Amino acid sequence: MDEPRLEMKIDLNVLEHLGLKMYHSLPAVVSEYVANAWDAGATRVDIDVPEGPVDKNYEITISDNGVGMSIEDINNKFLVVGRNRREDEGTDVIEVNGMKRRVMGRKGLGKIAGFGVAGVVNVFTRKDGRFVEFELDYDRMKKELSSTRGVTTSYSPKVIDYGETDQENGTEVRLRRLKRDRPVNIQILRRGLARRFGVIGNNFDVVVNGSPITVEERDIKSQCQYVWNFNETIDPEGKFRVTGWIGTMRNPVPSEIGRGIVVMTRGKLVQEPTTFDVGGKGITGQTALAYLVGEINAEFLDEEEDLVSTGRMSVVWEKYPASILRDWINEKIKRVAKEWVEKRKEEKMQKVQKLPVYQARISRLPRREKKIVDRFLGKMAGREEVKEETMEKIVDFIASSVEYKAFLDLVDELEGADIANPEEVLKLFKEWEVLDALELMRLAEGRLETIKKFKELVDSHAREVPTLHNFLVDNPWLLDPHWDYVDDEKRLSELLKREFPEEGVEELNRRIDFLCLGYGRTLNVVELKRPGSTIGRRELEQLERYVDFVKDQEGTDPIRRRTVVGYIIGGRISPKARRKAERLASHDMYVRTYEDLISAAEKTYEDFAEVFERKSRRTGDQRLREGVSRLKRKTEGDES
Repeated sequence: MDEPRLEMKIDLNVLEHLGLKMYHSLPAVVSEYVANAWDAGATRVDIDVPEGPVDKNYEITISDNGVGMSIEDINNKFLVVGRNRREDEGTDVIEVNGMKRRVMGRKGLGKIAGFGVAGVVNVFTRKDGRFVEFELDYDRMKKELSSTRGVTTSYSPKVIDYGETDQENGTEVRLRRLKRDRPVNIQILRRGLARRFGVIGNNFDVVVNGSPITVEERDIKSQCQYVWNFNETIDPEGKFRVTGWIGTMRNPVPSEIGRGIVVMTRGKLVQEPTTFDVGGKGITGQTALAYLVGEINAEFLDEEEDLVSTGRMSVVWEKYPASILRDWINEKIKRVAKEWVEKRKEEKMQKVQKLPVYQARISRLPRREKKIVDRFLGKMAGREEVKEETMEKIVDFIASSVEYKAFLDLVDELEGADIANPEEVLKLFKEWEVLDALELMRLAEGRLETIKKFKELVDSHAREVPTLHNFLVDNPWLLDPHWDYVDDEKRLSELLKREFPEEGVEELNRRIDFLCLGYGRTLNVVELKRPGSTIGRRELEQLERYVDFVKDQEGTDPIRRRTVVGYIIGGRISPKARRKAERLASHDMYVRTYEDLISAAEKTYEDFAEVFERKSRRTGDQRLREGVSRLKRKTEGDES
């Protein structure tokens, strides 16, 4: 048998542009030979990649159990660059083990893909008991063609061996003289191949270093936090059907996977991961693109008209119907990005609302205040840059200050502002905390003086009747720490004095005055006895009559719509009246002594001082430290 003569007809420009410049990554190159194996009817492809350093003896092998090639097949099919197999053979379908298989190849360029990563491509192929081994050497090919640059000519690959064989049909490709120094990352290669083929496991196995690529390895979908599935037509006539999914991962997409959507046709990737035309600051959910993956199947891209680019790694998107697919995918990505923001926001808010500090303080707020806080927290949760630990800090700040109207106003104002940096929000909250504490400190200093004055009035038995009345109206927090402001219902006070004049009561036990103080939806009826007085059963029964009288005042709107609470305040309570006092308390009528009021006020002040002490340590603010020191001096009576 004469030595076969092999001949490739090629232009050097084509070799450089279609070999070196289009196929530059190892997964892309190897996938071309895997696709060739699929088209050759193979059911298994073995890829052997040595681990360790790349040296002159390093080679990558891709072998399959397809039909193999004869000398005629090599010359008339494999070595013809740009051959359109489907047109030449009049079909794009082959049968393998009784199953029809649509071929992937169309442009006839995959055979030179190896030159993108290797200087030499060896091919060993077997068919019907005969074998041929030949070598494609890029440097030799370039040298032979350099004298005829720009002119189509031929190149004769070197025949290494040929003859008869008892081996099964198949083809083996060896990539040698690799254009790299660093070792091959096997996992990245596996992942790249897994994502490029949708036919793995469908009577087609791809094995890397003895380990088959599994369906699970290409199942990126199962790794997603949220998934949107599609099966629909994208044109009014219903001709072009699209199936697949778009998903978002919990964390940004790793580089070995590649963020973005891939497009598949005939079970092979034709568009590498991309987010298409979506991007820019005007897009809702811009951050979502870093988490985005997906796989769209569009068979119509490779039907009558070939809409796949020469390297089969992208689509000619300007042509119809690829153009409407591009528009469809863009709209889906925008929708996914927008919904992703809401889903992540909802998930983050659910975690926030389970925090102990939220449950203890924020969840119990009145409806309006809670709505303000939740709306602000929702806005913060909607920002991907606001991590969970930052959300917890923000919640903690809000919970510690939410009872103050000024702070709620700040939160409400921030909710409507465009504050991009969550750290700036924390700084604002911290500064507000300091300023608020300083303001409260000034209030506490004033209340300390008020408590001292109140003690003096009580000790002097408050002989000037209007003095104690007016003093308590101006400082209602002495009666109840929650009463910052009350309405002095003077008309009701006068009604009570006229209805219940005191006769036959000794001077010490006479009342000083009535106070009818409105606080919210509550009317508080307060009878002030003199500081030296004793409150007995008779005085308690009288308190009941006072409260009933006020409740019965028809035509005194809005008295009928208020809760009426009674208080009697004196010097001491008679031991014989204590049980009755306890029963009255269950009906919103209470006994207080002036000593009780002073103790409660002092306790409130002490609580304030503890809060200031904590805030000064927490913030490290010098102004707060100085204020705490000043308060301590005043408490100890040192005004210097």
